[in-house]
Amino acid sequence: MDNREIKENSVWQPLGDAITDLDRRELCSLVVALCCQIQDEVGTGAFRGGVYPDNVSRDDNGSWRLGPAAAEGEWEGQEREFLAPELFWNGEKGPSADVYSLGMLLYYAVNCARMPFYKSGEDGARQRRMNGEAIKAPKAAGRRLSEIIEKALAFQIGERYQSVEELKAALLSCVDNIYLSGPVSAEQLYNKSEDDLSHVEKMMLDILRKEEDAQMDAADSGEEEEAPTEPVVGPLMQQPEPESEPPSEPEPESEPEQKPIVILTEEKNPELEPVVIGRPAPVQYQNSTERERSIAKKIRRRRRRPFIMILLAVAILLSAAALYDYIQARRPDEPVPPPTETTAPNEVLAPAETPTPSEAPVEATPEPTEEPAPKESTYQVIVGDVSWITARDSSIYAGGHLVVINDEEEFRRVIAAVEEFNVSYVWIGCRRVDGAMTWVKDAEIDFWPWASGEPSIVDGYVPEDYLMLSYSDGRWGYNDNRNDPAGDYPAFYSGRIAYVIEFEPEA
Repeated sequence: MDNREIKENSVWQPLGDAITDLDRRELCSLVVALCCQIQDEVGTGAFRGGVYPDNVSRDDNGSWRLGPAAAEGEWEGQEREFLAPELFWNGEKGPSADVYSLGMLLYYAVNCARMPFYKSGEDGARQRRMNGEAIKAPKAAGRRLSEIIEKALAFQIGERYQSVEELKAALLSCVDNIYLSGPVSAEQLYNKSEDDLSHVEKMMLDILRKEEDAQMDAADSGEEEEAPTEPVVGPLMQQPEPESEPPSEPEPESEPEQKPIVILTEEKNPELEPVVIGRPAPVQYQNSTERERSIAKKIRRRRRRPFIMILLAVAILLSAAALYDYIQARRPDEPVPPPTETTAPNEVLAPAETPTPSEAPVEATPEPTEEPAPKESTYQVIVGDVSWITARDSSIYAGGHLVVINDEEEFRRVIAAVEEFNVSYVWIGCRRVDGAMTWVKDAEIDFWPWASGEPSIVDGYVPEDYLMLSYSDGRWGYNDNRNDPAGDYPAFYSGRIAYVIEFEPEA
């Protein structure tokens, strides 16, 4: 029966977490049916949406169908958890976004209704996925289905299947176990001649043939493959019989009995055996705040090394210059002439007279000097549509840091510096770490001139953890924002962003 046919009199039941009751063959057939429905509704090169377990239904005839998708920006609940990263962040729609959601459906089913990184909590797991951490398929998927799941869930769009048609072809190869049925042919894979294949179908056929040729080459070379730790589908199950090497010395004993190689048939494919619900989930990394802080400290130390070397070189040069000036001051350029005695007219000095010692000279008391006024930090304003992280790194490379505003007086000095430029948003050196606003330099600051309505902490689903000055309603104030607002909304922010580098005075 074609799963794309929807019977008018059928009773449809939502699938939900019952998807975990399907064995791998049934699961692959389900996703193939959903691929067919998406192709029928929007074609191969468009986005459909609405792919998540609670939106999948089955009738009493065994047909599958996908319910309607929510409007853009109205995603919530389970549908939001199955969105592709580019759709979650930027609303970027495309056929590969449906591929990602279908891959997540496969992962959810074989992982006992659990999402990737589930041990990090709902928010932590979503953050790790949406920030590009690679997803490893559960071991319960088996080798062939794991390859399909991991490719479908690739963070980069170009590394995924580019359409649901490509994903369907890969799943059909897993369901039909074509690797164990002789040479791959168009009739076997698509039930039509090679001349009638579409461009995508021909591409998939070439890929499968290349894999088969590579397997034959490995068999001809006599190289032994590593024994898999679990059952494997396709040519990987047909381990080539290694060629026996001639013994260095003649063996009087008979050759050891060789066990026959088991060739699986299409009727019994261990890759598609039922999934055991109680199977333990794969090990996931815990979200360790301490580990992240340790990594951040190492990165900061590495970035400070060039700056510290420059400071050491400058200190050596200044010390050498000071020593040179001291030596020159101790050795005058012109010789001091000997003292001359003057005599009054007709006055004769007694040659043998010993001069009376004069009184000890009175030391001159140095005049008190005024203490120099303490030096203040200097600021440099850089205009550019950059993220907060880029602004922070650029400030360090320049020999300073993003400005730290300690009090109202320094706030006014910074505002006076940025008002010379036609900008409305200025990055400063503060961001939210573990829920607390933290400056780039250790400081205890109680001055927080927030703008009206701030801090907002989150914009929709995107956290706003980075601090900037913003100009609104005739006044400047603090505004927490996302890391790269100009990259996400160039029409609004482009040409209006700057950042301030603070250079602290030398001790």
